[in-house]
Amino acid sequence: MASEPPVEQGACHLATKHVAFESSGRKIELVLPADDAYVLNEIFNGQCYKPVPGVPPPRVVLDIGANVGLAATYFRLTYPEALIHCVEPDPVAWSLLAQNAARIGNCRLHNVGLYEGDGERPFYAATNSVMSSLARNPGAQAAASVLTLRDAGRFAAGLGVERFDLIKIDTEGAEVPILRSLGGFLAEAAIVHMEFHSREDRRAIDDLMNPTHCLYNGVIESAHRGHFTYVANALAPREIGVAALSVER
Repeated sequence: MASEPPVEQGACHLATKHVAFESSGRKIELVLPADDAYVLNEIFNGQCYKPVPGVPPPRVVLDIGANVGLAATYFRLTYPEALIHCVEPDPVAWSLLAQNAARIGNCRLHNVGLYEGDGERPFYAATNSVMSSLARNPGAQAAASVLTLRDAGRFAAGLGVERFDLIKIDTEGAEVPILRSLGGFLAEAAIVHMEFHSREDRRAIDDLMNPTHCLYNGVIESAHRGHFTYVANALAPREIGVAALSVER
């Protein structure tokens, strides 16, 4: 692990480091913020995006809230042939993602924020870009900038992709509007990974996903934070010895 020249972040500098990831003989070295051990651990040690047994590897991945490319790197090492669309609006995260994309390979980058409907909203940038959000939060700067947002469904339709086999959404509180906007693209996805950032969003996410997907696994870190993996109903694994139980009424 080697240090890297700092990246400009407004009036201050963002300290960075080199970190290498390797799997099945493939090695990817990223330039990362010096302080994102939490996300690195969550993805590579916690395996929050691990494959679901029996579900075919995705051909196309939509990574909404790609940040600096850690999830995309995990997807590349896990699904070597997949095309990955990375969506990231935060300017600091984007500067590192643009460097890392060539190392990850077969990535299409989109410097845009997604939501339900086109428009503008306040954007609260944080020193640690994984906490940057459309919502005011303790980790973000008090002064917000204005972020132009695109409707997620229309954006996805404009990519010319028939279906995204895997969709990952981690947008620090904007997950529910994005899910509503994705509509048919969401229904067609085999796997959906996402975070939630409030109790209300956790309930809303499950209501939105239930018609087409079942909750496969997840981690509840606190009342207002956690991550879930949903699997299309037709592909949900039928584990031996694990069956649905109900009491006759």
